[in-house]
Parts: sequence; C-alpha cells; structure tokens
Amino acid sequence: MADVELTISVTGLTEWQHYLESIDIAEHVSPKLEDALRGTVEYAQAIAPQKTGAYAQSIFYEKTGELSFIFGSRSPYAAPLEYGSMPHFIIPRAARALRFEIDGETVFAKYVMHPGTAPQYIIHRAKKDNLDKIMQAIRDGVREALKR
Repeated sequence: MADVELTISVTGLTEWQHYLESIDIAEHVSPKLEDALRGTVEYAQAIAPQKTGAYAQSIFYEKTGELSFIFGSRSPYAAPLEYGSMPHFIIPRAARALRFEIDGETVFAKYVMHPGTAPQYIIHRAKKDNLDKIMQAIRDGVREALKR
C-alpha cells in the first residue's frame, strides 16, 4: 500500500507579524469611532423627550481608554426614562403637602400615587439604530491602518 503525504509550509509569517505589530490601529480607528459616536449622541438627543431639553443635553460619549468609550446619560432620571418605573408614591420633601394643577384647578395632597412610566429606551435605540455606522467606522479605521 502506498503512503499519502501532504506537506504544508508557511513562509513570511514572522515578517507579517512584525508588520502587524508596527501598525497603530487605534490611531486610525479612534477618530472614526469618535465621529460615529458624536452622530449617535446627536441621534439620541433628537429622539429624547424635549419638554425641558435637560435630559437630551445630558446624553454624552466619553473616551475612557485607547479604544474604549462610554455612551449614555448621567441624568438623575436617566434610568427611569430608559427602563421605565413601577407605580410609586410621591410625598413632599420640604413642605406639608404637594401642590399641583388638574384641569386648571389647584390641588393640595399629602401624597399621590404615580402610575409609573413606560420605558423609552432612548440610549438603547440610539445604539441599535447606529450600530452599523459604528461598526463601519471601525472597519474603515482598520482598513486605513492596513493600507499604510
């Protein structure tokens, strides 16, 4: 019976490894990723509630490392807006009663039962709707780095 042999030789791997190690991927990817994140922040601000504009203005991105970023909001009411809230009591903090208007009539109450809020998923929607742009920015940066 005849033996069957297959010989595989890999050449140039060391040179390729040195070439890859010499490339600063972050130098090319980071600015493209920041551009994509700026667009994502603008998108999130546009879909955020605009009653006062405070929540929209609290949406940000921040560079935390060479290729590491945070995107979100540090507003005190970011979590209830994003994830919704359960029904809960509202009680006065600095007064003996709450004061508000219903149908143009002033009402005073020792407490009220808030029905809760539905989640709005602003940050999640912005990430989901812009994920293709973010991934494309990364691909473009890597391609640019490899072209040098």
